[in-house]
Amino acid sequence: MWKYASRNVEEINGNVETTMDIGIDARMMGTGHGGIGRYVLELVKNLLAIDKQNQYLIFLNDKDRGLLDGLTDNRINLISCNIRHYSLGEQFGFYRLLNKYPLDVMHFPNFNLPVKYKKPFVVTIHDLVHHKISGHKKSRFLHFLAYKKVIDAAAKNSRAILTVSEASKKDIIGYLQVPPEKVTVTYEGSSLATEITQRQVEEVKRRYLLDKPYFLFVGVLERKKNVVNLTRGFDKFLQKYRINMDLVIVGKADPHYPEIKHSALDIKHPEHLVFTGRVDDEELSALYKGAYAFTSASLHEGFGLPGVEALAFGLPLLVSNTPVFNEIYDNAAIYFNPLDPDDIAEKMNLAVRDEQFYRQLQGKSFYRSQFFDWRITAGKTLEVYKEVMKS
Repeated sequence: MWKYASRNVEEINGNVETTMDIGIDARMMGTGHGGIGRYVLELVKNLLAIDKQNQYLIFLNDKDRGLLDGLTDNRINLISCNIRHYSLGEQFGFYRLLNKYPLDVMHFPNFNLPVKYKKPFVVTIHDLVHHKISGHKKSRFLHFLAYKKVIDAAAKNSRAILTVSEASKKDIIGYLQVPPEKVTVTYEGSSLATEITQRQVEEVKRRYLLDKPYFLFVGVLERKKNVVNLTRGFDKFLQKYRINMDLVIVGKADPHYPEIKHSALDIKHPEHLVFTGRVDDEELSALYKGAYAFTSASLHEGFGLPGVEALAFGLPLLVSNTPVFNEIYDNAAIYFNPLDPDDIAEKMNLAVRDEQFYRQLQGKSFYRSQFFDWRITAGKTLEVYKEVMKS
């Protein structure tokens, strides 16, 4: 039987502290939900690892219980919540489920939450891409209106907002009109295994017929990723500089915009593009390990997790010259204009032709990777929970 301990008081290192009952919405946990899914999984795992005092209720889909194998004990209760995110069920069924539990703090790791929920909660808003790049199809416009209502409620009713970069914090303050002191930045980290053998690399190369050096892109094929301009820039790189390389594109297609892949292939040398679809972590690590460099022409990100994963493998980065990428990647990247295929081609050539510069970037990548750690993310998040409890 689950026992609530929010009224219990413990003495920790001479300080009297109240034990909290903390809820976490983990319905989007796992890599099937892209960067947000990775964030939820690593946040939950690391909170449970560092926090031995408080009690947790994790609301998750039954199919995802295996992701937390070995981490559960009598402080942790897994609550079945097979309610689809971004749905009416989320607004009504999830709302009723949450109200069954007297939680001290509830954490929604993405903005999608029941708008009627008024108990103390923390929300993570990763970015405001939909404010900046809204869908151009009518059905997507209707979704945008629903999104606006939900995210406005999340910003207004939350006790605290977490986000993943200073660039996103600035957007949240400006677009959602919240006071700066309400928003806390917690960088993400990389959890991929970097101890990859050459045999693993060769196996993944054989699987995807990679017999030449390659640039690597990782991400969902959605509009903001600007994959079409990336492939056009790569095509110009092949034509102008006569260098025999591939561009490997890892990630699932956005079902709302299937034309992105077709447009990306509409270049003179489509045979140099390799689309792998979604891959598991072991394959992804091997693809990072075998790559020449990581590249992204994304127009907007909240953080840029794939690039941080690439840093852990010592990969130089060739990325868009945007505020968030400048903040996160610092001097471990070559920056280009994501709207100019000629500039993309020129910067790819710079990374290939200047070997000394390339080696310098490798060292800077390893160094920069040390700034990103999921344990630090969890620790800062726990401090926010405590502040909400005090208030």
